[in-house]
Amino acid sequence: MSHSESAATPSPLNGWKLTEENFSHSILQFRDRQAGVSVVYDPDLDAYTYNAYCLEAKLLKELFTSEYEFLNDALAVVNDEFGQWELIDLSAKEGCGSCVAKGGH
Repeated sequence: MSHSESAATPSPLNGWKLTEENFSHSILQFRDRQAGVSVVYDPDLDAYTYNAYCLEAKLLKELFTSEYEFLNDALAVVNDEFGQWELIDLSAKEGCGSCVAKGGH
């Protein structure tokens, strides 16, 4: 495998990455902490923003949050801070039990 291929392929060695394609159904996870990007709608401004976050999943405690106008900015912050964590695809999980609010992983 060439250097460029390994740099583009997510792995624990070169960092898992959230992308425009997977951010809506994936998180980065380390032990009981998870990081990701969510979409927030502000009805007063009639606009969407992107929330980069990290939370303690079992306690449902927010450890970090920051809103961005552009998705790429939010993805860059999450990937820079938490890119060595494991990428978890939540689309494979079914039902409310997969939601962090229900305590599922």
